[in-house]
Amino acid sequence: MDEAAPMTSEAHVEWFHGSPKRLSSLLAGSTVTPVITLARAFSHKPVNLSIEVIEDEDHGKRQVRILHDGTKHGYLYRVVVDKPEIDLMQHPDSYGAPGEKMLTVQVLPLEFMEEVTFQAVYQYTEEL
Repeated sequence: MDEAAPMTSEAHVEWFHGSPKRLSSLLAGSTVTPVITLARAFSHKPVNLSIEVIEDEDHGKRQVRILHDGTKHGYLYRVVVDKPEIDLMQHPDSYGAPGEKMLTVQVLPLEFMEEVTFQAVYQYTEEL
């Protein structure tokens, strides 16, 4: 299987979690991502989620489109990760680029960021 195209060229320094529940901490084994838009989509608790990444090298752009079938109201959190190499591990079921879907190894504190307005499709464009 080919490695998936990354959803972002940003360094993985901040981590996010989306949930339909109000939380103060995240249990070990929870999913986190450095891609804030993906966390927003996960906040709606989808069963199915698809990601389309199109890199347009001629124009120096990456377009990302995330579709999901979630229906719940969502909340977005910043995950307090002091040492990613210790606190996180690659999600074994991730089909994305390495580091874009991780699991927490231990309980981690959260910082509430925002309520997430429902969208069935999330998309963004960034520079390559």
